[in-house]
Amino acid sequence: MFAKLTTKIALRKAGIPSSALSLPEYQGSKDPNASPFANVSNPFANLTVPNSLKSWATPPPPPVEIAPAPTLGTRAPGTNKLRLPVEDGRPSIVVFLRHCGCPFAEKTFLDLRRLANKFPRVNFIAVSHSSQKATEKWLSQIGGKWAVTVIVDEEREVYACWGLGLSTTYHLLNPWTQIAARKLGTQEGLWGREVDSSGNRWQIGGSWATDETGVIRWGAVSKTADDIPDLVEACKSLGAY
Repeated sequence: MFAKLTTKIALRKAGIPSSALSLPEYQGSKDPNASPFANVSNPFANLTVPNSLKSWATPPPPPVEIAPAPTLGTRAPGTNKLRLPVEDGRPSIVVFLRHCGCPFAEKTFLDLRRLANKFPRVNFIAVSHSSQKATEKWLSQIGGKWAVTVIVDEEREVYACWGLGLSTTYHLLNPWTQIAARKLGTQEGLWGREVDSSGNRWQIGGSWATDETGVIRWGAVSKTADDIPDLVEACKSLGAY
C-alpha cells in the first residue's frame, strides 16, 4: 500500500496521471474454446513508418541482371536511358549517385557541377535512382543542376548494367565512413538531407569517364559509401586539363 502511494505521489510531481500505468480492462470471451487474445486490439494497427526509414529497406531487384562493372579500355555499357558516346561526340563523365539526400552524393554532385561549367567540351552526367519528384526536389535544395545532365533511373536498370548493385553493411556503416560523414558536415556543412522513400541507402555508387568513342578511360565502383571520386583526375584522363 505504501509503495502504491509513493508511486502516485511521484507520478503527480512529474505531471503524469496515475491512470497512465493502468492496464485496459479486458473482458474475456464466454466461449471456453476462444483464444485469450480474441478481444485484444492490435497495438501496431495504426503504426506508420516514416519515409526516411523506408530508405533502409531492401529494395526490389532491378529488371535486369547486375552485370560486371566496366573496366578500363572497354566500351561503356549501353541502355535506352544512357548511351555513350553521346550524339554530339563529346567525351563524358558519368556519376552514379548513391541516393538523393546522401551527403557524399551531394559533395560529388557539387564537384561535378563545378567542373561542368569549367569544361563545356566534356559531357557531365549524373544518374539518380530516386524518383523524378525526389530528384528535382533535391536538386532545387542544392541550387540546381546547371550544365549537368541528370538521368532518373528509378528501376535501377542503368545501375545494374554498369555493375552497381546493393552494398554490404560494412560498405555503408563502417566506422571510417561515419567519421568521414561527420567531417564532411563540420568542415563543409554537408550533413545530408531528408531521404525520400523512393531512394535507397544500400545502393552502391560509381563514376567513370569515357572518350569520344565511348571507351572507358577512368573510373570504378565506389569502395565504400564515403568514397568520393576524384573528378579532376577524370577530367585529366580526357585531356580536359
